[in-house]
Amino acid sequence: MTGYAREDEVASAADLESGSPHSSTTTSTSLRYKSKKYTSAIARWIKGPVPSETLKITPIFPDIQAIPIRILDSLCPKNRTKVISWLLACAIWITAFVLVIHYSYFTREETMLGCSTSLWSKNSRCGIDGIDCRSFANETFKFRCPTDCGSARLLEPYAVGTQQLNYQSLVVGGGLPSQGVDPETRYYRADSFICLAATHADILRPNKGGCARLRKTGMQAGFPGSISSGVESVPFDAPFPYSFTVEGLDDSEPCTDLRWTAFSVTLVFNIVISLFTTNPTVFFWSLFCSIFWEVAMAGDPPSHAGPYDLVAIGATRFLPTAFAAYVLERMVVRRTLRDLNAQFEKTILWVGACWFGALNNYTFDKWIPISRLTPHDLSQQPGAKAALAIIVVVLIGIAVFQALHIRREGNMKKIHHYILSLLLLPGTRIQTRPSLIYQGLLMGLFINGLAKWGWDGVLQTSVELRGDALLGSILPQVEEVVAMAGNVTIGWATIEKPWDAVSVIVNDVERYRGSESSVVLQRRTIGEIMKQSLWDNPGTENLAGDQSPFGNEEAEKMYIRVGYVRGSFVGDYTKAGTVFPNGTWAEMEAGAS
Repeated sequence: MTGYAREDEVASAADLESGSPHSSTTTSTSLRYKSKKYTSAIARWIKGPVPSETLKITPIFPDIQAIPIRILDSLCPKNRTKVISWLLACAIWITAFVLVIHYSYFTREETMLGCSTSLWSKNSRCGIDGIDCRSFANETFKFRCPTDCGSARLLEPYAVGTQQLNYQSLVVGGGLPSQGVDPETRYYRADSFICLAATHADILRPNKGGCARLRKTGMQAGFPGSISSGVESVPFDAPFPYSFTVEGLDDSEPCTDLRWTAFSVTLVFNIVISLFTTNPTVFFWSLFCSIFWEVAMAGDPPSHAGPYDLVAIGATRFLPTAFAAYVLERMVVRRTLRDLNAQFEKTILWVGACWFGALNNYTFDKWIPISRLTPHDLSQQPGAKAALAIIVVVLIGIAVFQALHIRREGNMKKIHHYILSLLLLPGTRIQTRPSLIYQGLLMGLFINGLAKWGWDGVLQTSVELRGDALLGSILPQVEEVVAMAGNVTIGWATIEKPWDAVSVIVNDVERYRGSESSVVLQRRTIGEIMKQSLWDNPGTENLAGDQSPFGNEEAEKMYIRVGYVRGSFVGDYTKAGTVFPNGTWAEMEAGAS
């Protein structure tokens, strides 16, 4: 027996050393057993407890929360009368909402502007000498600004001479009476945000909106900056062909932004429906339709040319959005709100969170410093990386919390891949108080996004997301700049393929586009420029050339930027180099603008 034992031990040792089939089979069996054990444990965990639970909210102070339903049952004991009451409530809301929108858009002649509307476009978009943005003078029009324009900001670098502005308001000029500027002629460069310029000029109250008159005033020799009414304007100490002033209106009829009136009317309707309705379908569609049109027409309307265009845009986006909402209501919302009798909790949590998301322009847009989830934006926007990290942590926490509660109902294994594509909303289909908040918030964001921006692709290229951002294209190499008494010669290196031309911007206006290796630009005095402006725009004698920081006989300062062109496509421009009035040249800094 002892000899046999020793032989087995020797054989086992030999098996281990040689990797015999016997040893491999034993190891393989052990691994399969452990794998099956862990897989079974995971499957049992995903399946959830047996028997599974049905999560249901137990109302706090149930007798108090049942009061609205008891009142409705006493006043409308039959389903028919309840339907009539619901139709009457809808009719009252529609009438009130239509009247508010009518008086907001259709009874006045003012042009409705956005907070960042301006008369001039970036870089070369106004064409040679700004021809595509004319006329420059001798025109006036009335305009209306929405409320809360104080938060309007640039989201991409914007060149004003040698200054690179970003994540700040765009108001150029305006000055102050203390700087010797006549309060009646506070000139603003045409690329200024008009509504913020009106606030800076003390015509409109900060963040209150209202109506004013814009007067186009042509060429100005300079634009002193200042801080007024909480708005900071930047200076520009060179001529620009297009300016405007802002004047108040004498109309006795008040001109106020009624978007908060529309919000109040809709919110009251939503609260009434939420308190007196237990049917999830009636509740959802009443809120969805009313909130969609409030956002589309008042709360956060899309860019539009006129009130009829705004109605057309809303109608175009409503039907496809309603179809998506139908799917969400059937698959998610109905499950959460079924047999829920916590009327006040539902109103506070679901309706409140929904409006928090629907008013995204007043909530998340202001609090979270992220405009687009691109590496470029995350690197250049202050606080964006920290905000993204916080958002990711919060979303992971919410997802884990919801997953644990879904497991308790035994529904974890029912979340298929097509539902995962919807990401967050399906995770709120359980009846818990956090689910009411999350679901309402997500539905509000859903409504706001589609009412404001319409349908975008699930995947978008960097070109689609770029907007006004820099392209990252190659820049021309400026080899010489020679300033003479009456002209400036600018030369550059050979144009690189695939580019076929060069564009030259002087004082933020495109002055040349061509394929030559150099260009000679006229260089005039301030007095000559102002006289030419009076000749081109008769009737603008009030354009005061002496507002320039230079005398009328001094040569203009020239900020020069150069960029490549291919066909009609324009690449990035260099940063600005400066030709000073005495003829000296300050080279461009490295980088694009």
